[in-house]
Amino acid sequence: MEPILTKDEIADLLAAIKAGKISADFVSNGLYRHSSPLYATEIDLLKTFELNRGSGELRIPNFDIILDSFSRKFSTSLTNTLQRNFTVEREEIAVTDFQQSLLALNNQGAVGIYSIDPLKYGCIFHFDTLLAFTLLEIMLGASLSNDLLALDRNLTTIEISILKTVMAEICQDLEKAMRPIIDLHPLLTKIENNFRLVSIVEPETEVLVTNFDITLAGAKCGQMRLIIPYLTLEPLREKIKGMVSFTQATNNTWSNLFAREALELESRVIARSGLVDMTIRKILALRPGDIIDLQYNPDQPLTITIEDQPLFLAIPGEINGKKAFHVTGRYSNRLGGIHGST
Repeated sequence: MEPILTKDEIADLLAAIKAGKISADFVSNGLYRHSSPLYATEIDLLKTFELNRGSGELRIPNFDIILDSFSRKFSTSLTNTLQRNFTVEREEIAVTDFQQSLLALNNQGAVGIYSIDPLKYGCIFHFDTLLAFTLLEIMLGASLSNDLLALDRNLTTIEISILKTVMAEICQDLEKAMRPIIDLHPLLTKIENNFRLVSIVEPETEVLVTNFDITLAGAKCGQMRLIIPYLTLEPLREKIKGMVSFTQATNNTWSNLFAREALELESRVIARSGLVDMTIRKILALRPGDIIDLQYNPDQPLTITIEDQPLFLAIPGEINGKKAFHVTGRYSNRLGGIHGST
């Protein structure tokens, strides 16, 4: 009879197998079972940056610009509504069929079905379990110190009704994000927790799927998913593709605006003849008639500081009976402390 391992020996054996110290392919005759051969595929390292064929960014070019705009607007809406610091970040846009997109949800969380007139078929926004229960806890008055919850159960009818407030705000943010392309009128038509009842297109219809990671005060608090049929966006493909020129024009406009406003900012300008270091004891001991040596050489130029930063050199003078200075060049660190140590 072969010896029976003790409980501790079994635990050590499992730990060794998990760590890779002992192979699980070892058989009784002392030989190792050969695994299936692995096949190598040549790749071009210079093309690893290219998007795969299943990327929605290739199917609808520049659609990611709209989704990024929606992310920023929705994060602002969540922050303002719930008075917590939310951040929404978009992930890659994937392409699949409608049936597979629903199966990937694992029948967990909440699904909002939206109509987006005048476009056909509508779209779906899904809140996973962690996000749904996190929002519910906050809306029901949970404190900041509470841990995030992801309960292993379906949402109740009452909980779905509470989430309707947040899901309805998606309509305004989606409308604003799509405004450069089309005057959209999104409307939340229904919220479901039974995904078998969700159907906006045929199961084999191609859809674009985008995940949004949502963080609360820097900690991940769930994930939202957008599912939209390709047929819904296909009529807008050329308009969305031309968005890059609109975005560049907008960016240039903001850049010019900031540049113009920066030129109007007021700054403090000082003509500095010299500096001296003094201890508190010496300052308190000063009396009328005392002379303080600034180590100032009248033959050297003054230092002109802008907001305490030395930028120019100048010669002191007088114009119309008032003190003035004439800028002679830029200040250089190579000149050192011209009028005393700092």
